[in-house]
Amino acid sequence: MSSSPRDEAQTIISQLAEIGPRRAGSPQEATAAAFVNGRLRRADMGVTTHSLLLSPRRRRLYGAAAAAGLLGALTAIFLPLPSLALALAAIITLALDAAIGPLAQIGPRHASQSIIGTQAIVGGAGLASRSPRWRVVILAPLDSPTVAAGLSALAGPSLSAGMARVGALALVGVAALAELASPNRGWVLLVAPAATLLALQLAATLRGPRPAPHDGNLGALAAMVLAAQRLCALEYVEVWAAAVGASSLDPGGVEDLLRIYPFERERTLIIAIEQLDGEQLCYGVDGPQEIVSLAALAAEVPLIAAAQRARAHGAALTEPLRRRGLRTISVYGDSAGGAAAVAPQVAASQSERAALLIAAIVQQLEGGG
Repeated sequence: MSSSPRDEAQTIISQLAEIGPRRAGSPQEATAAAFVNGRLRRADMGVTTHSLLLSPRRRRLYGAAAAAGLLGALTAIFLPLPSLALALAAIITLALDAAIGPLAQIGPRHASQSIIGTQAIVGGAGLASRSPRWRVVILAPLDSPTVAAGLSALAGPSLSAGMARVGALALVGVAALAELASPNRGWVLLVAPAATLLALQLAATLRGPRPAPHDGNLGALAAMVLAAQRLCALEYVEVWAAAVGASSLDPGGVEDLLRIYPFERERTLIIAIEQLDGEQLCYGVDGPQEIVSLAALAAEVPLIAAAQRARAHGAALTEPLRRRGLRTISVYGDSAGGAAAVAPQVAASQSERAALLIAAIVQQLEGGG
């Protein structure tokens, strides 16, 4: 007798939990990759493994910008022109990073992998093959989430941390420019707070983020597998399921997926399952009104009861998708008091509801939505 979706979710979550924290590039992450590979094969998907070599590009870039700014702050009074050039170069680099995503790799890389399963449409793999009407790509993070708290938050991607970085560099630039226009050792009063803040930011990049207290990615992986199990024998919708490696370290896993498989924008819908670490199931939509309506109709099902919300904090999976203008639905858990640990039964229920939401969306596309 086959197990229920709730029992299957509990089994997946408990077996992944036994592996332990899945830090990016760790043996535990590789073990989880093998587990997900097997589960997707059991769902009759064709499965491939893509190796990744990633580094914390953003954190190292922030460290390099802070070091350049600190050097400029210490030399602004004596060498104002080079100091101004350093501050401007760091600000421009950070602006480019925010506009086009993490820049080039800096320093050593960590070995990781992404597991990608595909379910062709009925008749799509035969001699008389035909193209799918839609392609739905379900993403979930393979590794455990991390959190930047305390001093390390200064090297994080939040808006406040970004403003502190740019503000300190701008202060260095203003001091150097003022020294060039009107030499006066009093400009050191501007440099002192900037140097202090930049030194703290540099120290923050060396510490790095810590593992999050609650691993909501366990539920996300379970929801992805459950959705893949539900979505079989479709005639018009091709289904992909991808467990993205090292997502907490670098968005390169998603970038690599989009580079290898250049999905057609008009016929592709990407559903990113983020941390399911709260009691309320939520979703957000980046796309035209028809995609918004599609998700809203699916979320109204009583067993799902998901709420549409604009997610305020960073989303590791969806950031590269938004930059490319892809139609994206993000699914995540939220709590009124912030991220909180949930009982295994509640986590399994969240995973089941997330899988139901995804299946309802795909079934609408299958029916001509």
